[in-house]
Amino acid sequence: MQILTTLIALAGCLAIGALVLNGVRLGEPPGMGRRLLTYLNNHVAETRRGHDFPELELRCYRMSPAQLYDRVEQALRVLNWEIVEASPQAQSLHATVTSQLLRFVDDVHIELRVAACGTELHVRSQSRIGRGDFGANARHVMELHLTLDRLL
Repeated sequence: MQILTTLIALAGCLAIGALVLNGVRLGEPPGMGRRLLTYLNNHVAETRRGHDFPELELRCYRMSPAQLYDRVEQALRVLNWEIVEASPQAQSLHATVTSQLLRFVDDVHIELRVAACGTELHVRSQSRIGRGDFGANARHVMELHLTLDRLL
């Protein structure tokens, strides 16, 4: 019984540690409960218009798709993510991010679309294994946005 209690406590500590390392925003809308449910039961983070999670709101840039594509490609290199596929013609990129500790691989798909506001940056990050990602994929989207903001 003591071993089981120890294992449960260790699993809880690992889960909390993963959430902290991923920089999840538990105190922000839509609230801690909804965020925890999402991070523990979902392995995808995707930008979209009107997203409940502000950090996953679809972004639009006042520049051509070609200009934004170059900056996004540069951001991926700065982040040291592996570019698996790059298609300037289709304005899309596919990169992988490998976690430092357990070497899990997440796929990040990026697509640029012309819009009335300029060029929309659509990002989808998905874990290859597991049911929950502890916020890792949302962190990938936030890191890409932050790096891109610095480069612009």
